[in-house]
Parts: sequence; structure tokens; C-alpha cells
Amino acid sequence: MRSGKGNIIRTAIAAIFMMTFLCQSLQAQSTKVRGRVVDASDGEGIPFAGVYFKNSTVGVSADMDGYFSIETREDTLVLLSASLLGYEEQVIPVRARSFNEVEFRLKPIHDELTASIVKPDDRYIKSILRKINEGKERNNPENRPFYNCNAYTKMELALNNPDNKVIDAVLPKSLRFVYDYLDTSLVTGRPYLPIMVTETVSENHHQASPGSDREIIKATRISGFDDDPVLAQFTGNMHVRTNFYDNFINIFRVEVPSPLSSIGNSYYNYYLVDSLEVDGRKTYKIRFHPSKWASAPTLDGEMSIDAEDFALKDMHAKLMKHQNMNWVRALSFDVENMRLPDSTWFYKQDRLFVDFSLTMRDSSRVVSFLANRQVDYSNPDFTPEATEAKGGFHVQAGKDVMIADEDYWDDVRPYPLSEREQGVYDMVDSIKTTSFYRRAFDVVDMLANGWLNFKSGFSLGTWSSLYSFNTIEGDRVRLGIRTNKYLSTKFRVMGYAAYGFRDKAWKGGGTFEYMFNNYPFRKLTIAGKHDMMQLGQGSSSSYGDLVSSVLAKANSHKMSMVNDYAISYEHEWSQNFMTTFALETRRIFANPVVPMVGPDGRVFNSVGYNQAHVQLRFSKDEISTRGNFDKHYISSNYPVVTLDFMGSIKGLGRNEYSYFRPELNVDYIVNVPPLGLSRIQLTSGAIFGTVPYPMLKMHEGNGTYKFDRTAFACMDYFEFASDHWVTLFWEHNFQGFFLGKIPLIKRLQWREVVTMRAAYGSISEKNNGILGDPDAKAVMYFPEGMRMLEKPYLELGAGVTNIFRLFRVDAFWRMTHRYDEVDGKEVPHPNRFVLNLGFELNF
Repeated sequence: MRSGKGNIIRTAIAAIFMMTFLCQSLQAQSTKVRGRVVDASDGEGIPFAGVYFKNSTVGVSADMDGYFSIETREDTLVLLSASLLGYEEQVIPVRARSFNEVEFRLKPIHDELTASIVKPDDRYIKSILRKINEGKERNNPENRPFYNCNAYTKMELALNNPDNKVIDAVLPKSLRFVYDYLDTSLVTGRPYLPIMVTETVSENHHQASPGSDREIIKATRISGFDDDPVLAQFTGNMHVRTNFYDNFINIFRVEVPSPLSSIGNSYYNYYLVDSLEVDGRKTYKIRFHPSKWASAPTLDGEMSIDAEDFALKDMHAKLMKHQNMNWVRALSFDVENMRLPDSTWFYKQDRLFVDFSLTMRDSSRVVSFLANRQVDYSNPDFTPEATEAKGGFHVQAGKDVMIADEDYWDDVRPYPLSEREQGVYDMVDSIKTTSFYRRAFDVVDMLANGWLNFKSGFSLGTWSSLYSFNTIEGDRVRLGIRTNKYLSTKFRVMGYAAYGFRDKAWKGGGTFEYMFNNYPFRKLTIAGKHDMMQLGQGSSSSYGDLVSSVLAKANSHKMSMVNDYAISYEHEWSQNFMTTFALETRRIFANPVVPMVGPDGRVFNSVGYNQAHVQLRFSKDEISTRGNFDKHYISSNYPVVTLDFMGSIKGLGRNEYSYFRPELNVDYIVNVPPLGLSRIQLTSGAIFGTVPYPMLKMHEGNGTYKFDRTAFACMDYFEFASDHWVTLFWEHNFQGFFLGKIPLIKRLQWREVVTMRAAYGSISEKNNGILGDPDAKAVMYFPEGMRMLEKPYLELGAGVTNIFRLFRVDAFWRMTHRYDEVDGKEVPHPNRFVLNLGFELNF
């Protein structure tokens, strides 16, 4: 998502929100206690021991190893008790409004009793779990036909271990005052320093059938950054809502089985810890612990179940350590539901905590990020008239977002800010005025988006394309300049120049973008360039970057000089329907590597077209975000369908042709827990008319050893062409389902991937320019090596990803077209087997 200067770091932080979907609230003035309950006789942890504040209902039970954490904002609660049947109760005083670490050492009660034999019997807990499953239909808030509610969301991004020696060495003395605001994390027990705080008030609208959800951001403020509706869309709760009634919880695209899943017994062992009265109602306290046979990421914790409705009252769960989830060193949920006067249940509070780190070691002193989020729900309304959930999954934060004053926030907060919490706001706001912050901001901004921004209103970039090389241009240098937010948030102008030292030729291009509206999305773009282009490459390939240059195969460059000009207009009709209208003109020039010769011996200097292009994009319940100049699609649980209609009429220039080219594209990401995730891309199209080979469908080849999900790994550029075609790309990531069960190997947290890529097409006689055919009726001969798909093309792949949590290696085998005919003999194709190297960031 690229949207100008200030948005660069905003986008970097927003990316953290999208990937991490942030978490809990500032708890600097609460009483926090973290500790363990052990047996005084042997020091072993006591599982399921009850820990609670005296004279209150605030309590938890210890986990399987006796560890616990508990928190309260009530200053009067200063006595903490631990007890379990068979042990003497122990009470320890704690410091209010502080972080405490304690250890309970419970003494066993030695009574002389008649010996008895206790046999395990889990029929009762299974009966409770069955009734929970039977009650999901009525207890799950998402099953209501309609609802509307208010939500107050507070988020915090913090630095873990901020007293790190590296930070201490570079932090100027003028900023050392920030250490006065250090706090201690209840989950990790480490010091942290808040660097960004947000508060948001929103309305949430839900409709079950047809399924749609809408969040309207009513007011927001972001301390540490300028108030901006672009970032505001990440500060609500829609992107991060967790519903444990679902069988699987999607955490950063990793499917984690819910303890309330109908198949929960396959992943968890359950223990009925206690049965007690809470708010006058009988409540079951149930602990759950991952089964030793579970290889998928799982949770550990406890839940309270209402004994009459069998509804979830509250849930405390944390991700088990050493799970196959990247960058997440610790993660915990605290969810509370409320019973309404009509005896139904609804959301009350949702808290999430995540510790992001480059290293998973608990003892590491490496600086990491802590993300905290807390959502408080209020005023639920279940009448259809109150619901505005139309248009699928939608987060709205446009120009009407109110940047409210302090009195407004005092009224809407569920609890007032403490003096220390208000001080954190002031501290974060003061940091951004320092030169040190601005310089750090610009560096991170450049690394995330590739552009170095200046307050004069211009940016230089991108750093990844400053230098590259290929066999045609030789060494290539490129520099771009564009406007940024300091100049305008309505328009953006970009231009670049490039020079090749072998062909001694200048290239360049430019773009003008004008935003009519952000929501609904309406944008005009005018672009043009005179540059080298690799025809027939994958849509995710990037020409002119250093990495592609280093990983290029020998003699793989078959680039053409292209003059390309276009004017396009993007128009969003609804959240699920986008159209793009464009007029495009392109002229492709011949060269010795890419010749253009007709069957009659005519030599073409160039060919071109003037094309009208209409694209229709359909999606359902798709999560998207909006920058100042871009709409960024995140994910959907349904197929995304794109229809393209392109047509050209000759007569406006020389060597032009008339044709009509419709195309269909279907993208579908399917979660298949616990077996991982599949990506499916199906394309089909046809060309009606007579065209030269550069305008045919040139099936996407890969001339590098760089992994490209949109190209055939074993196919060369210009190898196959069609005017009627269908392709299928399928990739399945098992996410460690098999490797996670192999001793020693599972410690590497590698993930296994399999791939299938297939294509089938044909060429009509009028477009078939097979080289050397004296009876060819095509406009021009194909280049040497190009042919049609007389039989389907198929390649299979197997690989390992998540190597050092950054890299992947894939091996691909060409299953068809394995031999070429040379001088009447079949010789093995050089790309029957290839290795691809890739860089991939996944949780």
C-alpha cells in the first residue's frame, strides 16, 4: 500500500496491525501478579491450583506446570490466595498498582484416611462439552439475525527490552526521559516502553443472512502519529475479532483449533477444575491442555461455562510455547461475555496480547515489539432497523472520522485514564517532535516502501532498483522521483530515468494519479514509459531489481523495447465490486533477440495496438484496507473473480490489429485445518482476431531461479503461445503437519509445500506462426523455440518453506514436454528439473 510520504511509516506500522492485528490496553496502573504455585515438599508445580484475590471474584487457575498470571484495576485488592484440595491455603500480600512476582509454596495436608482407589472418569466433562456444542446456535452472537453495538478499542504498540545496550548507545540524552515510563508485561515479565497508543470509538453492524459486517469508525486518535483516517481503519476491532465458538481461530492466517470446537477432543485434554457460584449462577471452571498428539499450533488455558445455558462466560488462553508460528514469542487471549436481560449472551470485553520477536528464546535480550489491544462492547441492539451491515465485510474510516477532544474521550471510556496512562500519551506525542524520531521515521519508511521522503514534498527511490544488470542492457542504473504527502494528498506525480551501459540507451517513464475519493474508491491514473520489458513473465515478477538479476538463468533475457501509454479510472461500486476502465496504447519494437519476420520475408520494426480495457472484480466478505492512493486487498474466505474484456481496432497507427480478448481469473485461498492452506488460481481466455505473436497469450515462464508463484518454473520465456487457453496453479502448504511430527526436524519448524501448475491451449491456423512452416498464414513467424501446446503442459513441485523463518526452496519437475526435437532427434529439455529460491514472510 503506497500512499505518500507520511503514510510510509504509517503503512509500516499499519502492516504490523494487519499482520499482527494488535491487542490489549494500557494497564500501567493496574495490579499485576505473575507467578507459580508449587508443592512445598518437592518444588514441583501444582496444576489447576486456584489463585484469586481475597474478597472478590477475580481469580484464575494455574496451568499444568503451576504458572499463573492475574490482574485487577481494584486498588483495594491486595491479598492473593492460592489453594487446592489436599493442600493448605496460602495468602500473600501484593503491592497495589504495581507489578508483582510471587511463588506460592503449598503444604500438603496429611490426614490419616482410609485408602481408596480413584479411577479416572471423563464422562461428566464430555457431557458438558457436548451441551456446549449443542448450545452454540443460540449462544454465539454471530448467529443472531442482526445486531448493532458500540465498541471502544484501545491499542498499544510497545518496545520490549527497551533498555537494550544497542538502543541505549544510540538514544540521545534528550530522550532518556522515556525510561521513566517503563512498565512490566504481565505475560512476559519483561520491561516495555509504549511507542504508540490509539483509542477508537466505533459502531459495529452485523447481519447473518446474507452475511455482512460493517464497522463505522466514529472517532479516533493516534498518539505518536498525526491523526489520519488511513490509519484509523486499523484501530477498530473488525480486523481482530476473535470468536471461540468457531471451530478454528484464524491467527495471522494460521488456523488454531478453538477449545470450544466440535472436534476439540482431537486437540485438547479437558479437566473440570471447579464448580462455583458467580453472580448468583452456577459456573463450571474448565481447564484445557493440548493433547500430546496435536502437531498444529494449540492453546492452553481455562474457560468459565454457565451451567444453565452452557454458554461461554469467559476464556483465558495462551499460545503454547515453541509452536510453529513465526515471529510470535507469546500470545494470550482474555475474552468475557455478558448475559443480557433476555437471557441471551453477547460480547463484553476482548483482550489480546502478542510479543513479536526475531528470536523465540525467552531469555533473549533482543528488542522486540509488544502489541496490546482491548475492546469493550456496549449498547447491543438486535432490531433490523438498527443494522446497517450492507456490502459485505467493511471497515469505514473516511473524512467524517472525528478527532474528538479530551472531554469526549472522558465520557466514552469504560474507565478513566490514570495519571500515569495520561503521562504515556503526552510522552509518546512529545517524542515525534524530536529530530532523532524524524530521522528514524524516514529510515524505517524507506526500508518499508523503498522511497526516501523529504519535507520539501518529494521522494527519491526505489532503493531496490537503483542497480541491476541483464544481457541486453548490461549494467543498468535507475532513479525515480515522486511527490509525497507534504505536497498533496489528492494527487501524486512520479517519474524515473534509467540508463543501460551496454546498449547505451536512456529509458524512462512517469505516472500521474488523482484521487477523487477514498471511500468509495475512485482514482484516475495516467501513465507512460519508454523502457525494456520482458513479455511473458509472471505478474508478480519485477523487472530491473538486483535480486532478479543475480538469480537470472543463463541467456534467459528476451526483452523488448516498449512504448506504453495508458489512462485508467478505478470505480468502486460497493465493497464487493470494483471496475476499472482504461485506454491503452502499446508499441513493441523488434531486436535481434526478439525478431519480427513475416512468412513472406517482411521484416517488422515494431507492432502495436490501441486497446480499450474493462475489468470487473467481484469478491465476497473481503477484508481490505485503503491508503491515500491505493486499495489493498487482504483476504477473503470466498473466491475472488476477475473478468477482463480487451479490444482493439486497427487504423490509428501502423502495424496495428483488431481483436477481442476476454479473460477470466479466479483466486481462492482455502484453509484446510489441520492440513494447512491451499492457494488456487484458475485462468481462462481467448483471442478473437488475427494478431502477431507478441499479442498472443505467451504462457508465463520464469527466466530466473527466483520463486514466482504466478509463472511456470520449468518454462522458458517465449516457449509456448496460445489464442485459446486455460491454466491452473495450485499450491498447498501443510504448515508443518508432517515435519512437525519428526523428532529433531520439528525443532526447525520447517513447513512442507507441494505445487501443481498446468496449462492447456491451442492456436488457430491464422495465428500459428511455427518457424519454418512455408504455408504459415500467421502475420509473422514465432521466434526460435516458441510453439503451441499440442498437449497439456504439467509441472509438479515440492519444497520446504519457513527456513530460518524467511526463505523457501522449491524443486520443480517438468512432467510433460520433457524433450525437444532438434534435427529430427529428441533431446532432453534443459529445464526438466529446476530449483527455485524464495523469500517469504509468514506467521
